Amino acid sequence: MNNPLILIAEDDPDDALMLKDAFSEINQNAITFLNNGKLLIEHIQKLLITKKLPNLILIDLNMPVLDGRGVIKELRKSAETKDIPLVVLSTSKNRDDIDSVLALGANEFFTKPASFSDLVGITSMITNKWLHT
Repeated sequence: MNNPLILIAEDDPDDALMLKDAFSEINQNAITFLNNGKLLIEHIQKLLITKKLPNLILIDLNMPVLDGRGVIKELRKSAETKDIPLVVLSTSKNRDDIDSVLALGANEFFTKPASFSDLVGITSMITNKWLHT
């Protein structure tokens, strides 16, 4: 798979920049950032027309307009998008949050780490698991 497309829904500009830098560290640069879940869903609807769907979607849990749970519900009910790997990256450590997003159909949940090197480790783990399988 050359140049897999990653979509990231993240409303915090600082977190988005850190994620961009972390993915850049591991040479993953085909990334599109959207700052809420509604924009992510609209972007995917445009991609459906071209038949070039993302290979991986990362979403923040707590976003304005449409939150992570809403995004998961939307993507999992559509035949075209139900199999795209969906990873939640959130500040939450709440067990109920983790269980609820996994029950809705997220593939994995990570709590955002405090350090950049830990974030690089998580992005590396995510891409190794979901883009190289």
